[in-house]
Parts: sequence; structure tokens; C-alpha cells
Amino acid sequence: MRAAKLAAAANDLKRRSGVAAPFSLAFLTDAKRAPHPLLVARVLPKGAAVILREYDMPRRAGLAARLKSVCGARGVKLIIGADIELAEKIGADGVHIPRWFSPERPLPQSLFITASAHDASELRRAKALNADLALLSPAFPTGSHGGVGALGPDTFRRLAAASPIPVLALGGVDETNAKELAGPNIAGLAAIGAFVS
Repeated sequence: MRAAKLAAAANDLKRRSGVAAPFSLAFLTDAKRAPHPLLVARVLPKGAAVILREYDMPRRAGLAARLKSVCGARGVKLIIGADIELAEKIGADGVHIPRWFSPERPLPQSLFITASAHDASELRRAKALNADLALLSPAFPTGSHGGVGALGPDTFRRLAAASPIPVLALGGVDETNAKELAGPNIAGLAAIGAFVS
């Protein structure tokens, strides 16, 4: 099972770094690359997380509610991207802050906060937003960031070690290459395509 292999790789990253984090594995929804997020959520191991993106989806609240039901039954955390109100309405576990999103009100302390980051300044922004975890990307070349240069293992490890908050590795990371990123302050990994390829 691919999800189990990804979970083992994520847990190994977390164990090696000694970072305390509520989860070490996250699946990010993507309508094009992973068109069936409920199927992925149903195979995630207990303690993993789903980050709902699909920011412009017309029936996003309905998908969020269905994901909440599946995640709740499996012991998987649900984090809603860029929508504090929706997260609170459905009782999600947290909110994800993409680089383009500026919250109009303080983020509730009751919600777990993740934030995207691609460099040192965005890692500092994540800290300023009181994020609990940053998704640092792209670690490796990926279909999600076509044409964007990957950080590569050395730069990724340097940024992660200097980050003011723990990071999850995102971008081309899977069970075969995650070990190349092992180092301080790395709480695990997040992925899209690795769950469905």
C-alpha cells in the first residue's frame, strides 16, 4: 500500500529530526492530479492529515463536509485551505495559509495552522502568522510547480534547519527520496501525486 510506505518515510523523517508535531504525513488535494480526494482520505493512516485546497471549487463546502466525515472516521486531521469560516463551520482541525492568502482576522488559536513556504522569508511569515508547521517546497522537481526550480536536498535541509517552525517536505517527495532530506526541524512530508501514482 503506497500510503503506508509514505507514512513510514514521513515518520522516519520526524524520528530523525526529533521534532514534535501532531502529524508527519499530509495529502494535499488537487483536482487535476488527484481527482478523487475521498478515495485517498480513505486509505490514509490514522494520524495523517488532508489539506483541502480546491480554492475556487463551486461545491467546496460540500466536499469539505464529506472529507470531514471520512477523516473523522479514520482519525485523520482535516485542514481547510484559505478559509477560516469554513474550517470553523465544519469543525475542521485546522487552516492552511497559502502564500497568496492574507487572513482578514486573527487565526483562531483553537485551529492548527499550516502555511506554505518556498524560501526563508516565507518561513518567517509562517512564524509571524503563528503557524504550527510550514510546508516547504518544492524539495524536488514536481508536476505541481512546473518550470519552478526545485530547492534540492542541500538547500532544503539548510532552510529547514534555520526555520523558526518545523517543516514538512513538499514537492516531488515520496518514499524513495525522502531520506535525502533528513535533517533537523523536518517533521515529515506532504504530497499530492505520490498518493495516486
